Amino acid sequence: MKKSFSLVLVVCMLVLSLAACSNSKGDSSKTDPKTNDSTDVVSDKTEDVVNEKVALKLASHNAVIEGNPYRVRYEQDIKEAAAAASDSGFDITYASFVSNWDAATETQQIQNSINEGYDIILVNPVAATGLDPVIEKAQDAGITYINADCEYVSENVNILNIATDQYYLGYKTATYAGEVLGKGGKVILINAIDGNSADTFRKNGFNKGIEESGLEVVGTYNHNWDSALAQQIMTEVINSGVEFDGVLISQCAEAALSAFEASGVALPKFMGFGDTGEYMQRMLKINAEKEVLPYIVVSNPPGVGASALNFGLNQLLGKELKDDVYKNGNEKYHSIYLPSKIWYTYENQDEYADMAKSMAPGDSITYWLTIDEVAEAYFK
Repeated sequence: MKKSFSLVLVVCMLVLSLAACSNSKGDSSKTDPKTNDSTDVVSDKTEDVVNEKVALKLASHNAVIEGNPYRVRYEQDIKEAAAAASDSGFDITYASFVSNWDAATETQQIQNSINEGYDIILVNPVAATGLDPVIEKAQDAGITYINADCEYVSENVNILNIATDQYYLGYKTATYAGEVLGKGGKVILINAIDGNSADTFRKNGFNKGIEESGLEVVGTYNHNWDSALAQQIMTEVINSGVEFDGVLISQCAEAALSAFEASGVALPKFMGFGDTGEYMQRMLKINAEKEVLPYIVVSNPPGVGASALNFGLNQLLGKELKDDVYKNGNEKYHSIYLPSKIWYTYENQDEYADMAKSMAPGDSITYWLTIDEVAEAYFK
C-alpha cells in the first residue's frame, strides 16, 4: 500500500477544521439533562491534534561505519537531524544498516527496509550504479528514497542525490599546492577508492588543479579511506627514495604525517587535505611559532547525510524544488552539490584554532542544513 504523508498532514488539518466548526456550533458545551442548562466544558481534543506529530520510520544504509570516523559522524548527524525534525512536526524513529562495502548485501538490506515498511530510505551507496530495481520497488511502495554523500549515477531513476561538491575539494587542494610549490613541483597523489563516485569527482578535481598549476605527479596510490593503509603507503614512498615536494591526499592526512614522524625524515613542503581534529591539531603544533609545513584544511562535512534527510522531509511536506536547483549540480542524475563552507591554511589558522582544539582527534568538521534552510535555498 502506497504511503502519502502529505495526505496525513491534510487529514490532521481537516480534523482541526472539524473541531473548530463543532466548537462554533456549541459542541464544546455540555447540556445537563436534568436542568436543560448548558455548561461550558474545556476540551483538550483540539490541543491533542495540534500537538500530534507525523510518525516516520527512517532507514539509513551505509557502506561502513566502524573504523571510519567520517561515517561514524555521518550517522550521528543523521540521528541529531532526525531528533531536530520534531520541531517541524515529525516523530522519526531511526535504524542504521551497514553493508561493509558489499553491493549485494546493500541491495538485500534496502529490500528488507522496503518489506518492513520504512517511510524514508537514505542511502550512502557502495557503488555508483546497480540499485535501479530496488529503488523502483521503494518508489512503487510510496517510500521517499534519498541518496547522500556518494553520488548515484543513473538516468533511469528519479531520486535526489545530495552530495558535497567533491570536485571542489580536490581542485582547491591542488591549486593551493601549486601556489605553494610553484610550477614543476613534484607531488605524491594518494586517492581514496577507485570506482567510488565521491573519489572519482575528487580525483578529477585533483587532476585539473595539478594540470593548471603545472605540478608533476611522481606517484599515484589509493588508501581506500583507511588510515593504516595511508600510513603504510606514505612510509613505503618515503623509503623508496623517490623525490617529491608535496603530498596531495584525499583525507587521512594525519596518517601521512605519522609516517614522516615515524621515519624520522624531514617534513614535505606541502600537505593537504585533511579535516579531522587530529590533523588540524597537529598542524597547529607544527606551525605554532612559524610556518614549518604549508598545508590546507578543506571541510568535507559528514553532515551531508543530515542535509539529505531534510531534503526528503521537505518533499514529504509537499514542496517542489526550484527551477534552477541543479545550477551547481548535475540535472541528468538529479544531483545537488552542496558547497564546502570551510577551508583555511597557515595564513588564517588562528581564526579556526578554537574549533580545531575543541574537536576529538577522529572527528571531522561537520555541519548540515536545517529543514528551513533547505526549504529556503532549494524549494519554491
